[in-house]
Amino acid sequence: MPQNFPDLARIDSMPKSFFYFDEKKIYFEQDMSVAAALLCAGVTDFRLTQVLHKPRGPFCMMGACFDCLLVIDGMVNQQGCMWLAKQGIKVKRQTSDVLSEIN
Repeated sequence: MPQNFPDLARIDSMPKSFFYFDEKKIYFEQDMSVAAALLCAGVTDFRLTQVLHKPRGPFCMMGACFDCLLVIDGMVNQQGCMWLAKQGIKVKRQTSDVLSEIN
């Protein structure tokens, strides 16, 4: 019988890369989006709304809802679900404080 699934034990032991989220290392596997890596690490709130300061996190994971906005390598309003995670990038939660710093 052909093996349709990879050896899961081997996948778990593969070396993982990491990026920084609010100064904490977040590990990810190849071809993961930033949003997927954050969700796997237990991070569910990516930004705060500007007016009411309510937490928001990914909803659609396909770039339609804009609830996964993050600051990625100093660029605000980046959709975490549309960015591939890369070694060493710096990601921050998007807050009204971060937005006011750029104006």
